[in-house]
Amino acid sequence: MPATPLHCSIAYLVNRLKPQLSLPALLVSVMVPDLEIPFTYLMTGGLQHRLVLHSFLGAATLGTFLSVLLTVFLYPSIVSFLFKLNKEKVEEKCRFSGTLVVLSFVGILSHVFIDSLHHEFNPVLYPFVKESFDAFILTGDWASATAIVTFLLLALLIFFFVDELRKGTKDFWMRMLVG
Repeated sequence: MPATPLHCSIAYLVNRLKPQLSLPALLVSVMVPDLEIPFTYLMTGGLQHRLVLHSFLGAATLGTFLSVLLTVFLYPSIVSFLFKLNKEKVEEKCRFSGTLVVLSFVGILSHVFIDSLHHEFNPVLYPFVKESFDAFILTGDWASATAIVTFLLLALLIFFFVDELRKGTKDFWMRMLVG
């Protein structure tokens, strides 16, 4: 599995295509599905680690709702504190709107889709189907598909970091976390 932050590559890509969109909403939503991993693992006695938020239905409903809540209410405080950013500027990009909801929806579904390309267990049709849905696995072999997806997402993430660093270190974290 690509590490959760590698999913941020998609957030940066979407933001590059449409810079006026909320980068915080994209960043939060592409990572929200993995919040369920420790809880699901503990609740199933280690039998499962991905379930509700890694299904299309769970991501579209509960996941979008969580993404919006986290973006609007937690992201500005955490990011401005940790990275010493202007909280008002961060809050401006995190203000609730219909667009923020749509971005949260798109971001979280992108996570589920990317995971379905390479994970050995894909609960994308949960709760209707409890078995793994493996039709999207790139190579038919989840191990090689994981290598491919991880490499692509990592390369994309490195590209965006290097590109922003070329612009200078002043306001680097503002550009990377707020847009």
